[in-house]
Amino acid sequence: MGLTDIAGFTKDRAAGLAVAGTIGFAAERAAGAVPISLSPLLYATAFGIVLGNSLRLVDPTMKRMAPTEIGMAFAKRRLLRAGIILYGAKVTFGAILGIGAAGLLTDLYVVSSTLALGFAGGRLLGLSEGLTTLIATGSSICGCSAVAATQPIINAEAHEVAAAVGVVVLCGTLAMFIYPFLFGAVASLAASPRLMGIYTGATVHELAGVVAAGNAMGAEVANTAIITKLLRVFLLEPWIIALYYLGIGQRTDRAKDVAKDATGKKGKGVPWFAFGFIGVAAYNSIWGIPAAAQKLFTSLSAAFLASAMAALGLDTDLVKVKSLGWRPIALAMALWANLLGMGFLVARFLVGA
Repeated sequence: MGLTDIAGFTKDRAAGLAVAGTIGFAAERAAGAVPISLSPLLYATAFGIVLGNSLRLVDPTMKRMAPTEIGMAFAKRRLLRAGIILYGAKVTFGAILGIGAAGLLTDLYVVSSTLALGFAGGRLLGLSEGLTTLIATGSSICGCSAVAATQPIINAEAHEVAAAVGVVVLCGTLAMFIYPFLFGAVASLAASPRLMGIYTGATVHELAGVVAAGNAMGAEVANTAIITKLLRVFLLEPWIIALYYLGIGQRTDRAKDVAKDATGKKGKGVPWFAFGFIGVAAYNSIWGIPAAAQKLFTSLSAAFLASAMAALGLDTDLVKVKSLGWRPIALAMALWANLLGMGFLVARFLVGA
């Protein structure tokens, strides 16, 4: 690629990236300024939705945003994938193994049971396969980040992403306040910081929520909770790979394309970013990423993901979100009930408290 090509590439994407990046930056600042620990991805999505739908009031076809289309598409796809890859810098296999069999098995139960219930419940409620996949993945693994990572695999609509983010964050936010209360009110939890840590890490939606709730209950609970949560984060990548190769949550025409790509020679559409995440985590586990580089990768990951979610938010038409009605909330609440109830029982049985 020559200098002329680079200049053209940059020029085509500059406007869209500037808009998405500005919204993402504002989301990061808002998340840091608010006492309640909420994911910047929530703010980025919300800010994008407000701006996009405000513009639609005066420009229904969004013609004035045409110069930003290429850059927005780049943010929704390339920046999102890069953000997921760099997210792997937070993970080491050693830390994951440190939670022991109880934490590992609790995570595996929570993820598998919530995914199974999510798909069964989504079909029972008549939700689209894409929306069902987003809510089930976000509830079972890591909230907004899981929704963001799943979207490019299943080509979900922007309004489905917005609905999934909204209902997952609703449950996750409530959890941050409920778990410290449970720690003081339930005798078996109060008597075992390890049990409380595994329970929190295995069942709270967002990593930010785990950090906030864990720290409210003490350092021992927080440390165990964060490590347990990181294992759930790691389980996102095998799930994304399974979504792609098995055609789960995808439209019939997309599933056919996936099957064709999987048997082809070029590997078109293969979710390389999922393998990239695993590669970064493996490098960090074996050789270790220096602290300065890890901090940089974490910051870039947050910025890229926030920009991607801002671009998705701008694409979201609230009229379409409203048309989904009460059913997404009902599904998310049912899955949260499984996390709260069965997650506790399984964690207690495995820890032996």
